Amino acid sequence: MFRKLYIFMLCCCMTVSSAVAESTWFPEVDGWTMDEYERIYHSGDLWELINGAAEGFLNYGFESLHLAEYTRNDEIIRVEIYSQGSTENAYGMYSAERMPDYRQVKIGAQGYSSEGIVNFFTGPYYVKIMAVGLANVEESKIFEMAVLVDKHLDQPSRMPAVLSLLPEEGREYLSDQYIATNFMGYGFLHSAFTARYNKNGSFQLFIIRSSTEEIRKMLDLYKEMLTEERVHQKDDLYILNDTYNGTVFLAEKDEYLIGILDTEEEHTAVEYINAVIARLP
Repeated sequence: MFRKLYIFMLCCCMTVSSAVAESTWFPEVDGWTMDEYERIYHSGDLWELINGAAEGFLNYGFESLHLAEYTRNDEIIRVEIYSQGSTENAYGMYSAERMPDYRQVKIGAQGYSSEGIVNFFTGPYYVKIMAVGLANVEESKIFEMAVLVDKHLDQPSRMPAVLSLLPEEGREYLSDQYIATNFMGYGFLHSAFTARYNKNGSFQLFIIRSSTEEIRKMLDLYKEMLTEERVHQKDDLYILNDTYNGTVFLAEKDEYLIGILDTEEEHTAVEYINAVIARLP
């Protein structure tokens, strides 16, 4: 009886040990030794690791940061997985750090590489992979590691749906972004997808999606903030003279607030607002 109980307990311990060895966040990679950090960073202590950059992550719904390092001989590759709570937030943080001159790579929903790094987002995760230490690591090895991490996370590789509403004509390369809070400097405006365009001059287009009630509330608060003579309406188009943001063209349509900044060209503003409305589901 004791022998059978001992064997049962031994099997249980082996099962638990195997479960612990298999990381939820990081894959085992042939030829590399993986060291997963025990410490997991959350919103209250992220500043201890990245200090000045922490606020940006927090503005995009940061939940947790998981870290690991892969070592082979004198080569070290570090992997950082930021859990941002939603695809929109992960894309927002990723696009805030993405630069147009970075080389785009096909990984996750979207990714880029620069000297010694590969960064991408997939599902609610923003992933940063980089070489550390004194030894040079070939970029191809960093990319291969990124592919394995992406596969391990196993998330749908899709961009936020609202981005498909942005017209393509005149859009500046990789100018799209997601602003989670305080859009245009106003606390009541949030969840804005934006892009810059060049047609009859440069301007910015934005789309906010929320409930119909919330969209109406945003528009009403904006109009109330301005004096009456600064708000004009032409059919379904609002033209607002904003002291801080200049002329703003706005239109609401069901769950969407669509706007144009940085132009005085009413015809262009109407053209692009109508182009977005035509794309609405």
